[in-house]
Amino acid sequence: MIGRIATIARREFSSYFDQATAYILLVIFLGISFYFYFQEAYLLGEASLRPMLSLLPWLLLFFIPAVCMRTLAEERNAGTLELVLSQPIQVVEFLLGKFLGVLLFLLVAMAGTLGIPLGLTFGADLQWGVIFSQYVGSVFLIAALISVGLWASSMTRNQVTAFIIGVTISFALYLIGLPTVTLSLPGPIATMATRLGILGHFSNVARGVIDLRDVLYFVAVTAAFLSLTYFSIMRERLSRERPAYGRLRLGALGLVGIAIFTALAGAQLRGRLDLTPGNVYTLSRPTADLLRGLDDLITLKLFRSSDLPPELTPVSRDVDDLLADLDAAGGANVNLIRVDPDEDPEVEREAGLLGVNPARFQVYDDDAVSIQESYFGLAVQYAGESEVIPLLRGTTDLEYRLASMIRGLTTPERANVAVLGGHGELSLGSGLQFANGRLRLEYDVSEFRIDSMTTAVPDSIDVLVIAGGRTPLEPVEGEILSRYVDEGGSLFVLKSGVAADMQSRYAGPVFDPVLDSLLQVRGLGIVPSVVYDLGFNEQVQVPSSLGLAMIMPYPFWALAQPASGHVIVDGVGNVPFRYGSPLQIEVEDSTRVTPLLATSDIGGRLATPLSIDPEQDWEALIAPEEVRVETVAAAYTQPDGGRLVIAGSESLIDDETLQRSAGGLAGMVFFQNAIDWLAQDEALISIRSKDRSPPQLLFPSEWLRDLTRYGNLAGVPLLFVLIGGLRLARRRGLQHRSFPEGGALV
Repeated sequence: MIGRIATIARREFSSYFDQATAYILLVIFLGISFYFYFQEAYLLGEASLRPMLSLLPWLLLFFIPAVCMRTLAEERNAGTLELVLSQPIQVVEFLLGKFLGVLLFLLVAMAGTLGIPLGLTFGADLQWGVIFSQYVGSVFLIAALISVGLWASSMTRNQVTAFIIGVTISFALYLIGLPTVTLSLPGPIATMATRLGILGHFSNVARGVIDLRDVLYFVAVTAAFLSLTYFSIMRERLSRERPAYGRLRLGALGLVGIAIFTALAGAQLRGRLDLTPGNVYTLSRPTADLLRGLDDLITLKLFRSSDLPPELTPVSRDVDDLLADLDAAGGANVNLIRVDPDEDPEVEREAGLLGVNPARFQVYDDDAVSIQESYFGLAVQYAGESEVIPLLRGTTDLEYRLASMIRGLTTPERANVAVLGGHGELSLGSGLQFANGRLRLEYDVSEFRIDSMTTAVPDSIDVLVIAGGRTPLEPVEGEILSRYVDEGGSLFVLKSGVAADMQSRYAGPVFDPVLDSLLQVRGLGIVPSVVYDLGFNEQVQVPSSLGLAMIMPYPFWALAQPASGHVIVDGVGNVPFRYGSPLQIEVEDSTRVTPLLATSDIGGRLATPLSIDPEQDWEALIAPEEVRVETVAAAYTQPDGGRLVIAGSESLIDDETLQRSAGGLAGMVFFQNAIDWLAQDEALISIRSKDRSPPQLLFPSEWLRDLTRYGNLAGVPLLFVLIGGLRLARRRGLQHRSFPEGGALV
């Protein structure tokens, strides 16, 4: 059986390369993929296949029906289908051979895109586990769409008709899971449609997780349409009056029903292979250790309406996965409860008392917009106390938030973090509101001012934060802070050595002699210059002469990268340093200081005052010999004293940066990690540092960047053209050779 299937597969596979149409399709597929990929990837500066994967389903929507339309329709139109099936071969063997032949051809097309990740290795350290999962997901999607294309080809003798049917059915599978459709459906039907939509399952695998539910879905879809194809072929070989025809139809429909049931019921199964760096979709060991070490029962109560809006269905699945992992890790220490407030007035009352209120969503019903209220919140309860998440909007940092809540409820004593005030610094009420909210999950947070009555920093303060400041410290304040560090206190200094004025578009130096002296005696300093990074930076909008906004890179808004393997920056990247300053490090004992963040090797510093106009000529401003790596954050441990972290910018924790910067979350993670290290409490760092963002793309030279782009965009399609030309020329030459009597070639 396997031998006959392999023979059919080889015949089908080789037939594609015996005609120019296949090469034309491959060149079109690869050309479109490469063109749009590099347009978006280079603009975003991300070393990821996401731009290709966002386009891939829509390319395959037309590409696969075009490949499959001749597979059975041509056989039927030429009358060779019955001839082939009259041979000692089963219809199932014939069908599977055709399927595998088409699959091999499309795998060749996907193999042509391997030049993208290979080229990206010149500019980034790729997440190969994620890339492998993305290609596996692409193969799943291709297999499912091939089965649709084969069924469409089996329905008609006309190839164009087969193409139209294939596109229509494939588009229907795409459409049923899209919000534009599910928003107009009743809740239970919308949930079912979301589970049956093919794009959602493809996205789940493409993020780097091969989930058993997604695998079962693709297997079910493929099996369902192959069953329909089998029925379509067999029905012409049987009389509709015979019982065998009825049994065939019943069997095919039964297989389709089983496949649909598997796709829907498979959502209840669990089992996944997490291929992301650091296993970001898998429960962290510190979280599991925290749950196992509890001395009393903790309750996780999920308040969820059965009629959730479709946009929350994917989130609901991820929430269920995380809660199930927490329940399994905690064992008898965790009590997981799921309730629906819509069905029980007592539960609804409890939810209201806890602060879990129904959220309002717009839904479409009978061509009209209406408001739906649904519960989707979570309460963590321990020893009569509760912490609540009123609405679960996503799972990006949900594990960290829950671990923080559990730790806060079960740990009686919490460290105290104080923010220095009185000098125009960022304060808890202005500028640090978001940071304040995050810190309060783990610490007691307060503001501290030094006045005429203050002689020392209170012992109750475990970590003291200096976040900027418009006026310098007084000498007596410097003595108090220096003595605090000498006696074992921990100090976090976030301060730039320059002040930027966006109105005048100029930046000038800022001096704080007392703070500078405190740092200098420890071999540290903040240089009154501006760091830049020509490779890793944020983009800004600049108005053009036509009144339109132009987006351009802005080197003065650098995105700092980890400079060491220190626990503070483990898993942290792209920390925003807006108008930041470099550090001066002259510590005699290098073991006492560790660089934390730095620019790339095409960064540097510029002395102030200077223009900060985003439209200036950067090549004229920056001399090539001035380009170098600049350290912008460092950790220092004082012998027989405390700890100190210094960062050359306070912008990384400013509310505006956190809300508007693409790297804002990274800045917050760095800040919290540093606080944990200073407080000598590092249990949650590895949980918080889970980073789902792709690595940044930075080529060491322009020619490598262009080689990667045009080597794929032009080189790979030309390679297929060359191979196709040689193969077709050879085939044409063989056709024109004459054969003498006996069959030997002349």
